[in-house]
Amino acid sequence: MQQREIDRQSIDLPGELEFLSPPIVAQPYQCATVVQVSGYVSHAEIDIEVDGNILVTVSAGLPLPNGKLIELPDPLSAGQEVRARQRTSTLQSPWSSPVTVRDHLEDYPAGPPRPQINPAPVYRCGARTGVANLLVGGNVWITADGAERGRVEGCNDHHGVNVNPDYGADEEVRAWFEICEDPSPPSERHQTQDPPGPLPTPTFDTFYQDSEQVTIRSIVNGARVTLAREGTDIGTSRCWGGGLRWGVNPPCTDGESFEATQRMCPGDPSSGGGSSSAQPCSDLPAPAVGPVQYGDDRITLVDFVSDAVINVYASFQHIGSGSGPTVLLSRPVAYGETVYVEQVLGACRSHMIQEVTPDCVDPPIGSNPSGLDLFPVGRLDYEDGSVKGSVYYPANDDGEEEPFNERLAALGRVPIVVMAHGNHATHHDPNDRLNEYAPNCPGGVPADWVEIPNHKGYDYFQKDLAKMGIIAVSVDCNATNGCTGCGNSNIQDRVELILDSIDYFRNLDADPSSLFHERIDFDSVGLMGHSRGGNAVVWTPELNDLPDVNIRSVLALAPTSCGFSNGVPRGYAFMTILPAGDGDVAYNDGAKYYDRAQADPFKCQLYVHRTNHNFFNREWPEDDGHGPTVMSRQDQERILTTYGCAFFRSALLGHDWVMPFLTGELIPAGVSAERVHLSLKWTDATTVDDHEDGNGIGTNSMNRPTSQHGGMRADEYPHSRASGAYNGTFFGDGVGMVAENLEVNGTFRSELSALANLSEAQIWIRAAEVYNGSSVPSGATGFDLGLEDESGTTVWVDVDRVGGLPRPYDRRADDLAEPWPGRDVTKSMLKTLRFRADCFSAADPSFDVTRVAAVLIRTNTPDQRALAFDDLQIVGGS
Repeated sequence: MQQREIDRQSIDLPGELEFLSPPIVAQPYQCATVVQVSGYVSHAEIDIEVDGNILVTVSAGLPLPNGKLIELPDPLSAGQEVRARQRTSTLQSPWSSPVTVRDHLEDYPAGPPRPQINPAPVYRCGARTGVANLLVGGNVWITADGAERGRVEGCNDHHGVNVNPDYGADEEVRAWFEICEDPSPPSERHQTQDPPGPLPTPTFDTFYQDSEQVTIRSIVNGARVTLAREGTDIGTSRCWGGGLRWGVNPPCTDGESFEATQRMCPGDPSSGGGSSSAQPCSDLPAPAVGPVQYGDDRITLVDFVSDAVINVYASFQHIGSGSGPTVLLSRPVAYGETVYVEQVLGACRSHMIQEVTPDCVDPPIGSNPSGLDLFPVGRLDYEDGSVKGSVYYPANDDGEEEPFNERLAALGRVPIVVMAHGNHATHHDPNDRLNEYAPNCPGGVPADWVEIPNHKGYDYFQKDLAKMGIIAVSVDCNATNGCTGCGNSNIQDRVELILDSIDYFRNLDADPSSLFHERIDFDSVGLMGHSRGGNAVVWTPELNDLPDVNIRSVLALAPTSCGFSNGVPRGYAFMTILPAGDGDVAYNDGAKYYDRAQADPFKCQLYVHRTNHNFFNREWPEDDGHGPTVMSRQDQERILTTYGCAFFRSALLGHDWVMPFLTGELIPAGVSAERVHLSLKWTDATTVDDHEDGNGIGTNSMNRPTSQHGGMRADEYPHSRASGAYNGTFFGDGVGMVAENLEVNGTFRSELSALANLSEAQIWIRAAEVYNGSSVPSGATGFDLGLEDESGTTVWVDVDRVGGLPRPYDRRADDLAEPWPGRDVTKSMLKTLRFRADCFSAADPSFDVTRVAAVLIRTNTPDQRALAFDDLQIVGGS
């Protein structure tokens, strides 16, 4: 997607608004006496309909921060249908799509999710606390040292609770929730801290003439904020911290000034006064728009004025009016349309408007798969001879050796994930904790080196898995670490430790005195290994001889490949995460496992730019990254937990709705997803050509002919560092195609075995710019993918319309230090690109997408850079 701000005078938009978007109804649950509605324009009239009857009509006020909670005359019952519409003085929206009331136990069989105190921490003298992870319509309350201090009945999904009296010193604060008289587990414990001193001076988001809301920032959690308008106090409000949106009446006038202060404890100094003035209407900018792709029925905003009306136009037709962050449209965005988005404050209509050019594929931002927070987390260390490690598990409450969660256990056994670390066994100075190890260790290990608890470096990932109902074990493999080569015996020793730990938990599961007694589902075992541990978890399923233990998923994180395992992941879902800046396993050996792996039922690879080897383990502090500056440790951890939780939720819990995060059809919130380059292959997809058949470039995997025309010169090569490779920049272990671009519009045609109906399909192809082994050109290159129908009509879609080819991650010799001096490990690394078939049919109405005869690749740039291709698949269709 491309967007730019333009002067609205440069285009001819309709003067009259024609469509008012329906509001958005949050998922309602049985027993709730309120409905949460958002997306309406300021001060709209809202009608709520239940099972065809309009029960309530209210004036909604301002749409942010949390929309409107609308009270109902009677509690809702499962199966009822709820709709809403909005009305202004001139327009009435259609009804929203009906939302079916659900019994919360359908979505959360073990009871409501646990609430989260958000933001944290909580402070002495705090007067208000935010609580998130709530089901709309339930009841939420706060306790301090066990005594209730505030309650809200009928809550939003994220609600503020006033605290009376204010928090005291060193109190234990927890949030609680119930719906239908069914209590959730309590939130994590939070101990009150002394508030910061001095208190920060509040700041303001930019606000404008005719605005009815000002947003105040830099607020301490629980503070009381006082706002003055033109020097006159207009009130004091409690705030849960961070930001506070304050409605003002009458609306702001040009240049009008506001000042805010905050205070915590009586008698302590208040903050300094932060001030700002309303900007003129002429300065009101266009809103910033999130991803938009062909077929979207809504627009999502990433920056906008909180109380503005957002108007959306396409093909110079008004198709939406609502409020941020999401505006529903009267129809989907058509292929090739230009979209215009503006914001209006009262009589102030921005002079600037956002012009958006949607793409064929530009995935929307979804939730975060690691955010499923259902259970408290218990933890303990285990040791039985050489078998030792740590385990995190869903519990009744947080803490050491807490009982296993009773409600989850009543539903049956739960999956288990076993993790294994790599060879970072020692450090020299316990104070700075710099990892110092040498693979050969001449002279042996110094006597003063201290052992690192490597297995505790993934506790953040273990906790996230435990919160969603998975037992997460991290094996202490330090006995295999130190001055040892990465060979068969070392990797086999790690495998034995992994299997011994699984067997240890089998014994606990059989022991009536254990808290894990009859709790573990050994038919749903997952593995995660890092570095040499990643090598070991690929080998473990081959050597698994434990009865009734079935390994269903394996995640290899920055793995080595030095054991004598055949290295062919099969019989389970497989994922590998490859840090592009890895300074330890610089050759990204996991690419070999991906290429060898069978899709049982799928395999997935993440090649992540600006990441290193060490920052995934909290016990490995050294930044080993080579190449461009790596992202922070926290950002790397989010990559692992986000995609790792999606992987294990799909493979072990059957949460199919998280799979779009692994295919790239959804972008997880809160993650540097632009750095993540995904490859994926399905077992259920139709393979047109994976180049592994040994039948030459002239025949595809369907045993149908291919042809080359107009300056295309393509052939099959090892996509590895083997003899016969196109060049030395491929680091996997498969066979693929390299196409040389001798002329613009050179074409490669691959015939299908039968005419295919692709109307509901996507065409997936792995592709990369081939690194030339000496320099990374300054500009990107690309190609067109084409479909040819029975009549010979061909339609093309540029790769830039589906995200574009990733650039090579620069790991040239001059950027490298020890241990890789003088080596260029810049790679030709392929990623999966998704082309939606409906983009082809929309581009040319004469094209018959129901009778497709061939898939084509066409060069479209004059730079003559070689391109690599593999795994041409049709996903869906018939």
